[in-house]
Amino acid sequence: MTCWQVKALSQQNIQAIQISRKWFDRTITSLGNHIRALCFEYGAIITLGKKSLGQAITHFISPESTDLLEQIKPLLMILWQQYQTTEEHYKAITLQLQQWVTQSEPCKRLMKLEGVSHIGAAGLLAYLGDGQGVKNGRDAAVFVGVTLKQHGSGGKVVMIGIDKHCGDKYLRSILYQVALSVISRLPVEVKTYKQPWLINLVRRVGIKRACVALINKTVRTAWALLNYRTEYTNQII
Repeated sequence: MTCWQVKALSQQNIQAIQISRKWFDRTITSLGNHIRALCFEYGAIITLGKKSLGQAITHFISPESTDLLEQIKPLLMILWQQYQTTEEHYKAITLQLQQWVTQSEPCKRLMKLEGVSHIGAAGLLAYLGDGQGVKNGRDAAVFVGVTLKQHGSGGKVVMIGIDKHCGDKYLRSILYQVALSVISRLPVEVKTYKQPWLINLVRRVGIKRACVALINKTVRTAWALLNYRTEYTNQII
């Protein structure tokens, strides 16, 4: 097996794990919502959060609890066991993903981007591949769904925000958290050439729009790193 075949197999494995991890994440959310809805049908309200859900279910299924009918407790126990099993599988596959990412040469280069960790690098690699399927960085940003939509009328063009119905919502949410963490930790004294741009952008358009702009730049840079197989260097002032 050649070096390129090994790299392609590694990328394929990361893509498969990332897709499966996303499915487990959505399944956990779906199960949690189903359990909350079931309890709500019987007048038991559970607040948001995994910790609140665990505490409430532990209380509801206890023998001394009278918040729910005894006939419902066995069903609730089955659902809760399924929730816990799915969460264990999710944690196991996340650990497996991190192990693959640390061994992947493209992911190592992607993790040099500001704020991008194992999950973000795996998501970018899974969605963009080796970059050959996209013409340029702008098309990569459009592909992910982090470019502004345009609306024209009477010769006037208005930017109306990103299209949340296209691209990968899961990857976009991960990259938004990445951008938010970077912006929230901007230093008072700038050290790189990108930091003054971010600081001025936050002052001018606000944190949310600055996050979208940073995601756009991150995706374009990630495409260049994957397509040209180059290293990312954050230039220091």
